[in-house]
Amino acid sequence: MQLFYAPRSPFSRKILATIVELDLTAQVSLVRVDPWTDETLRRHNPACKVPTLLLHDSSALFDSPVIARYLDALSGHTLIPSGPQTWDALRREALGDALAEAVIRRFVDQLGPRDDRLERVVARQEAAIFTILDRLEAAPEWMSAPTDLGHLAIACALDYFDGRSPELAWSARRRLLATWFYDFRGRPSMRIAADPTTGTFRTNDRAIPLVEV
Repeated sequence: MQLFYAPRSPFSRKILATIVELDLTAQVSLVRVDPWTDETLRRHNPACKVPTLLLHDSSALFDSPVIARYLDALSGHTLIPSGPQTWDALRREALGDALAEAVIRRFVDQLGPRDDRLERVVARQEAAIFTILDRLEAAPEWMSAPTDLGHLAIACALDYFDGRSPELAWSARRRLLATWFYDFRGRPSMRIAADPTTGTFRTNDRAIPLVEV
C-alpha cells in the first residue's frame, strides 16, 4: 500500500501514528506530497487531500477516519475497542479531528484581510477549540485508558495546535490535558509521525526510502 501524506497535516500524522501502533509499517510505503500544489494526487482522490491510502488493487481510501478503520480491521481491531468503549474511542477521535479542523480553519482565515465576517469566523473556530479542550480536561478518565484511535487523534491535533498557534497558550489552564499530551507525544508512534524518516517503512520485505513528489 502507498500512503500519500503531508508532513505537517495532523490527519496525516494520525494515520502515520496508527500505522506504527498497529505494526503495519512493513505493508506501507510513503509518498510525500503537497496537496495544495501537486495535482497528481487528484487521480487517486478527487478532493486532492491528504491522507490518501492507495490499496493493492489500485483503489484508494481517503479521509483519515475511513483509513484508520481500514487499517484497524486489517490488524485485527487493535485501536478501536469493542463493546461500549467503541463509541467513546470514536467520539474522542471525532473531537480530535474537530480540534485539528478548527485550528487549520482559524489559521487559514487569519491570512486574509480582516473584516467583521472574518472576525466572526475566527471567533467561531476559537470557541470550538477552547470548548473541545475544556471537555477533554473536565473528564480525564480517558487519559489513563489503553491507547486507542481517540488518543492518537487528540494527540496529533494538539501537536499541530502547539506548532501552528502557540500564541493561544492552551496548556496554561489545562494542566491535566497538558501533562497527558507532553507525555504521550514521547511514544515512538508519535515521534515517527512527526518525522517519518526516523522510522522504517517496508514493502515487499525490503526497506524503501521516503519518496519525494
